[in-house]
Amino acid sequence: MTNETKRKKPSLPAYFKNLGIKDYKSERGFWKHVTEVDPILAKELEPLISRQKQGSLYDVKNNSLPFSLAVESWTMSFHKAFLQWVNTQRQLRPQRILDIGCDNGLLTCWYATLFPEAEVFGIDQASNGIQRAKELSNQLDLHNLNFQKMDFSDLIEHFSENFFDLIISVRCFHEIMGPLPIPQYWSLPDYLEKNPTFGDSNFLRILHYLLTEDGTYLSCERLDNPADVGKWANVLEEANLYVQWEKSDVITYHELGIHKRSPVILTTKRNTGMTTWDGLEHLYTKGKPITLEVGSSYSGAQAEFAYHRLGEKSFNSGVFLNMKDHWYLFRFEIWETRDLLLVYSYGNMGHRHLDILPTGAYEEAQLLRDEAIAQFSHLGPITPYDSIEERPE
Repeated sequence: MTNETKRKKPSLPAYFKNLGIKDYKSERGFWKHVTEVDPILAKELEPLISRQKQGSLYDVKNNSLPFSLAVESWTMSFHKAFLQWVNTQRQLRPQRILDIGCDNGLLTCWYATLFPEAEVFGIDQASNGIQRAKELSNQLDLHNLNFQKMDFSDLIEHFSENFFDLIISVRCFHEIMGPLPIPQYWSLPDYLEKNPTFGDSNFLRILHYLLTEDGTYLSCERLDNPADVGKWANVLEEANLYVQWEKSDVITYHELGIHKRSPVILTTKRNTGMTTWDGLEHLYTKGKPITLEVGSSYSGAQAEFAYHRLGEKSFNSGVFLNMKDHWYLFRFEIWETRDLLLVYSYGNMGHRHLDILPTGAYEEAQLLRDEAIAQFSHLGPITPYDSIEERPE
């Protein structure tokens, strides 16, 4: 194939720009934009987003295509980060793609653009979302798309076994399987030991039925911490779908200026034999190796993986914080290994931070712990303790 006949790779920034989807770093800019597009719908949408009023956000958002695309500015950074990640997956050469919960077709139309030789299907249970998706595909002059209003459970009545070689879901399974309960845990290994799962694996068995033997299922669901991802991996495995941890990743983005991260989970029917704990450690330390040495500092999932890698420890002292009128609890503790001093701050809903100091640096450790406590001390009473036995639960 000559250079002249090679297909030019589509531009993702141009895609968003051509659709008028803008990247706002503040709510003020976002609301100004959507109000300019449709002041009546913007007024209806605001109390739904702020949860001051019950109702279907999607019904209002998808009332018209221009307004639907304007509202996409809220999640532009997320959608762009996800699609950029998909663009880098050169091993994907799908012939038939299924987009679950396609909404207004923004992502689905990109799949059809990126893979013009593939047959792309988008399903959603909301008729106005499907209508907007069809309008968008017509606007973009795409001819390899098929949008259908359909409940997820009806998929196997419409498509045969092994029909799709790429299935994608983005932020929709919490609506299909029910909301994901917020996990409360102090230790990820202890939590995973109970083999927790998320929802009924029979929903995911539908994906297993539809997926070719060498097909790929990509999910970017609302999984806020490693415990959530662990539950998702476990329920996938119950459906004989296995996370390919080395190919999965964590994308970074913002929502109106607030920094966020989300895991993109790549799944196939091939069992890697990797445990959920080892897989999670691989996912959250990918490209960011952990060094267990003086001066190292880690936050989030990396802090917990580093803490457990340090092996046997002895407890020095701790402070407990109980948030008022909330189930969120914090511990701020100092631990010792043979060669190191550790300041470990952690909560029962995922907060983690670890500082590694030289042995005997008690004054510095106390200072770091006081600084960590100061970030949260206004949230509730604190209780010091000098032994694990005295530690409040």
